[in-house]
Amino acid sequence: MDNIPSLLKAFVIAAGILLVGGTLALTALVIRRGSDDPAPLRADATLDLPRGARVEQVVAAGERWLLLGTDGQGQQFLVEVDPRTGERLSLLWLQPER
Repeated sequence: MDNIPSLLKAFVIAAGILLVGGTLALTALVIRRGSDDPAPLRADATLDLPRGARVEQVVAAGERWLLLGTDGQGQQFLVEVDPRTGERLSLLWLQPER
């Protein structure tokens, strides 16, 4: 019975050390991540789209943008773009299943 208060004290001290250490580690990670220089964005970029195209939706997907659009004849397409460079990475034409 005398060991319970001693074990409880040891547990509280260990938990306090873990809490303080975890807080310090989290603070250090936040500071380190905030100091990383982001890749500079290009000021001007031209994105080649099909003739007569109209972009209807844009979705930011991590390090890429996905653009859903329609060309002049009503055909839908999906374009994958790198937002840092404005480079078109892929163009996918969408067709209804037959």
